[in-house]
Amino acid sequence: MLFVHIGTHKTGTSALQSALTVGTDDLLENGVRYIRAGREGAIAHHKLARAVRQKKDASLSVWDAVRAEIRASDSPTNVLSSEGLSFANAEAVKRELGEIGDVRIVLYLRRQDKYLQSLYKQTIAGGRTMDFPTWLDRQRARGDYLSLVRGWADQFGEKAIVLRPYERDGATIDVVQDFIGILGHDAGAVLPRRKKRGMRNPSPRRELMEVIRAFNHADVEIDRDKFFFSIMQNNMAYARSADLLDSDSCRALLEQYADSNRTLIDTYYRDDGSPLFPDFVPQSAPDFWKPGEPEYFDMLVDVMTAAVRAVSERPAAGAPRKKHLKESGSDEDV
Repeated sequence: MLFVHIGTHKTGTSALQSALTVGTDDLLENGVRYIRAGREGAIAHHKLARAVRQKKDASLSVWDAVRAEIRASDSPTNVLSSEGLSFANAEAVKRELGEIGDVRIVLYLRRQDKYLQSLYKQTIAGGRTMDFPTWLDRQRARGDYLSLVRGWADQFGEKAIVLRPYERDGATIDVVQDFIGILGHDAGAVLPRRKKRGMRNPSPRRELMEVIRAFNHADVEIDRDKFFFSIMQNNMAYARSADLLDSDSCRALLEQYADSNRTLIDTYYRDDGSPLFPDFVPQSAPDFWKPGEPEYFDMLVDVMTAAVRAVSERPAAGAPRKKHLKESGSDEDV
């Protein structure tokens, strides 16, 4: 059986892919093959997603080795993973997989108000400059999970769809443990060397995000991942996911997806143990640091220090520009 994990973004994908990569050999000993082809030098199969999306830096030939490895595999369970596939055409993916046997399409879904805020912040961390209201107006379709799932169900069948909640009982789930459970194993048993770490792909709090967005307007060629994480590692309080919309705005946004979410759940969700999305509960506005406060000043110092360091380490003039592609998956179309 082949499990194709297609995301979505901002649902613990980096943590899952890192665990699968570190535990590749342990998994193989337990009958789970995390396909090596297509992820050379990376923790996930982002090249496959970029190829079917016809990106200039990826050729469909990258799928050749993947098909060969799957066909030669004697493991009962095989796994591909890239959240970039959630942006890809399902028909193209099926065509590239060829005559593969039983396939399962796995998606983790986050309630849209939280998902879209977090997804936007990822674009800023990746170097984008667009303001949130403009981005949200253009990207509301990203929250249309029903259309996304239908596209994959049309190609692989309704029974192939495995929807999983990103939140349960008021907290985010352990995606690694949950995914390994879907494969029919216990994560503690098949990933003995797994080490739980903090967030691998955090979202910056609003104040920090705006400073980074302002820096992005300078359009300086730097290592964006290194720049971003060199800031985030200085203070755990820099990480905060959903603080761009107030409660009324969140409620209004969710209302736009209410009907399609009901159809999605009724048609494709098969877990009676917990809801796919948590109920919306209005929250008090979080505290924001203001200019003049020590936390705000320290944040500016950290950003400026990281910026100076990043600019000093940028490629020499005349060197070829390297297109930025986040390890957690490309966001250039977000």
